[in-house]
Amino acid sequence: MKTHFRSVLIALAALVICTAASAFAAPAIRITQRDTHLDVTIDGQPFTTYWFGKRSDRPYVRPFFDPVLAVGEVPMTSDQYAMKLKDPKNKKIDHPHHQGLYVAQGDVNGADQWTLTKGADQPKQRHLGFDHVGNDGFVEKLEWEDKDHQPILNETRTVHFQAWPDGSRGIEITSAFTPIKGEVTFGDTKEAGLCAVRMTHAISDHDPQITLSSGAKGEKASWGKPADWCDESGMVDGKPYGIAILDAPSNPRHPARWHVRAYGLMASNIFGLHDYDKKKFPAHSGDFKMEPGKTVTFKHLVVIHPGLAADAGLEAKYAQFAHQQ
Repeated sequence: MKTHFRSVLIALAALVICTAASAFAAPAIRITQRDTHLDVTIDGQPFTTYWFGKRSDRPYVRPFFDPVLAVGEVPMTSDQYAMKLKDPKNKKIDHPHHQGLYVAQGDVNGADQWTLTKGADQPKQRHLGFDHVGNDGFVEKLEWEDKDHQPILNETRTVHFQAWPDGSRGIEITSAFTPIKGEVTFGDTKEAGLCAVRMTHAISDHDPQITLSSGAKGEKASWGKPADWCDESGMVDGKPYGIAILDAPSNPRHPARWHVRAYGLMASNIFGLHDYDKKKFPAHSGDFKMEPGKTVTFKHLVVIHPGLAADAGLEAKYAQFAHQQ
């Protein structure tokens, strides 16, 4: 009965937000393509940069978004690699592989597609090119490597940008994976996030609020738990902001489990079952196998919002997102 009541509320919320959106003047989203990156603006204001090519300050490993800005050019993400470059002896700067907003997995047929420990020798998500770059999104072709730098997995990454009347901004990321030859396994590990974000330190260093759609709050109650969405929020220059990741109901093993930490990492991760609960889940319980020639699709919506989770209308936004699947 409780589940049915929530479903009714979500359906009503979807109707309300769709009606409100139809009355809202569509934002002017623009993408400017450059040699190594895409610059995205909303109504003439900077929103994010998508780095798909090699940079002079680091080896190329995978694409990522950084910075990601809330309305008013408020930074919401952290590029830990850049911070480490500026202050290499600072041991408090953790996880240099956390680069803004990104797609990664720590065990792809044994290849580490999460950390940056091998530098230029790290297995890569190779950018092959764009099928399409439009006003509000793009379609990118990627090729994932194995441990020997041989291609094992194709990805078609479709990204769509949007904005809401309440000042929130969105990045919808759809990853369609197709093994090239043999079977490909995303292994059971917490070191993964097919949609992962590292929050700005302005939020993560000052008692951030972690909230799941289930009502769970805080890292201890939320880490490794299933929910439709996860949010991490806090104060930036005295004003509340946050980021939520929404897991599409069409995704494998929905609802996602959340590798979310108070130090600022938030990732949709259905794979790390053994790490989440070693007593309940034997090793490899979370392994996810993909057959050659067959495509598996994951879709997430990242919401960058003013206000804390309770103020961001996330249930209504989730209802709209789920309705579109």
